[in-house]
Amino acid sequence: MGIYLLLAVVFFLQRGGTYIATIRDFVAVPTLFAAIATAIKFRNGGRMIPLALFASAAGDWAGAEGNFIMQVAFFAVAHLFYISDFTPRIKRLERGKVAWATLFAIGMLCFLGYVMTHIENNMEFYAVWIYGIIIASMGVTALLQTRVRKALYVIAAVLFIVSDSFIAYGKFVEPIPNGNTWVMTTYYAAQGLFMYLCLRRSSVEE
Repeated sequence: MGIYLLLAVVFFLQRGGTYIATIRDFVAVPTLFAAIATAIKFRNGGRMIPLALFASAAGDWAGAEGNFIMQVAFFAVAHLFYISDFTPRIKRLERGKVAWATLFAIGMLCFLGYVMTHIENNMEFYAVWIYGIIIASMGVTALLQTRVRKALYVIAAVLFIVSDSFIAYGKFVEPIPNGNTWVMTTYYAAQGLFMYLCLRRSSVEE
């Protein structure tokens, strides 16, 4: 975890040109490290989170290259891997869980609908719509699962969703002051938390 945090700090330093020359694609390095670290421990933590982190690193690279559609596609794949990790742990649908998941889904759909009223490009419109449904499903499955440290999984999922919400709002509605800082802070926090949770697993069933 220490190396991951250090790489995240280096990203912010080099992005601002502070002490370190800016490297455009460095944004993918912290997440790539998290992917490799969890992949090495896959026998304990399973394959889905490492695969999600690898797909996320590819999304980071695509974003750095300015390819929004490819970025969305890679992150959609990442969320499908997260969903695949969460879904087997949905053992029973308790009323409280379902209520929270329903409220969450409604909130997500309302925000998504609002953002989409500002999207003029057809390709981006459909890409954001599909991606929004996938990431909302990731959040719902995180809420519905039953496992050790569930609250941390939910926090990680929400942080990832908040990060993407900043991106969508800033790109299509109006710029957010220091928006990129908010995007990357919540994003790295989410991925770092997923990395931590995966590394702490004693078995795939945890």
